[in-house]
This record gives sequence, C-alpha cells and structure tokens, in this order.
Amino acid sequence: MQTPRLELVRLAEHHAPGYHAIWSDPIATRWSPHGCCTTFEDSKKWMSELLLDVNPRGENYAVLLRSDINLSDVPTPGSEGVTVGSPGGFLGWVGTWKSEPIPEVGFIFHRSAWGLGFATEALNAFVQLYWQSKPQFNSVEAYCDSKNGASVNVLRKCGFELVESIPGDYVLSWMEPSLRSSLRFRAIKPDTESRILT
Repeated sequence: MQTPRLELVRLAEHHAPGYHAIWSDPIATRWSPHGCCTTFEDSKKWMSELLLDVNPRGENYAVLLRSDINLSDVPTPGSEGVTVGSPGGFLGWVGTWKSEPIPEVGFIFHRSAWGLGFATEALNAFVQLYWQSKPQFNSVEAYCDSKNGASVNVLRKCGFELVESIPGDYVLSWMEPSLRSSLRFRAIKPDTESRILT
C-alpha cells in the first residue's frame, strides 16, 4: 500500500537491520515495556514474533520511504549511516502485534524520522488496510503511556478515541517514576455502530 510519501509492505526477515536500528535506540524505545534490544540477534528475535509464519492473524508492515519520492519534499534526517532518509529507507513498523481478544495496534519509528508526520500517515493507511484485510474485526485498540504525548497525538489524529485510563498498570525501570499509567484508545470500523443500531 502506498501513501503520498510512504509504502507499507509486509514485514519480512530482510527488514531486520532497519528494525534493529530502531530497537537498539534507548530513546526511541523508552516507552516500550520491552525496552531496547542490545544486540542484532535480540532485535531479530523480537521482530520474528511479528512475521506472518509466526503470527498468521497479525497484520505487520514495514514503513518505507517511497522509492519514487522527491527527496526535496522530505527534510533530511540525521540518520548516522542508516538509510532512513533514502528512497526505500526503513522508517518504522506499524501493525497488530496481537489479535485476541481485541486486535492491538502498535507502531514505532526511527528517531531521525520523528516530527515529520510519518507515523500519522502510516497509521492512517494501516487502519484502512486493516479493515479491508480483516473484515471479521470491527475495532482495534492501542495502548500508550499517559505521558507519551507524541503517540497520543498520532492516535487522536487517526480517529482513535480514549476509552480508559489505567493508573499504575506497568513498570518502566528506566523511567522516573518507574510505575507508569496507560491510556487505552479504540478505533471503530466505519459504519459499524450504525449497523448495530439498525
């Protein structure tokens, strides 16, 4: 699937270097209970749980910069040798890392790609793709830390609504305070509510 600047392709083993570039960064991963991966093998193992042969009900995509994009339209990120800002560069991941009881959406992007609207563009596209590819589901949910303002903004821009605030439900040992609170968001498939009411 393509958007004006991005291409979403099924996450595959050859995306491991781009995935590791994100998951080895303690700042990019600071909001994740998993925390950063210290080795390439750690990242590869973590990513393997999202691949289709292991997670057949999941929908997981690499978010790439379109190969035909005019790079003058995209600010050049300081990627320290990672091809994030190059055509076809691995910007991040978006997908459903679990499907039961309600599919849960997650996303993460390379730090040098932050602030450019890529997460919103990718998540919007993913949700539309998800409704088409998984017609059996009428809603998806997403969780984020109550202090993770960037993710909250992305979720709201993509039509997710806050349904629950969960105080003190998980721990991030590297944060202060370490006991964290989650926000649960939900997006409903268009026309689902009207079909239920009629």
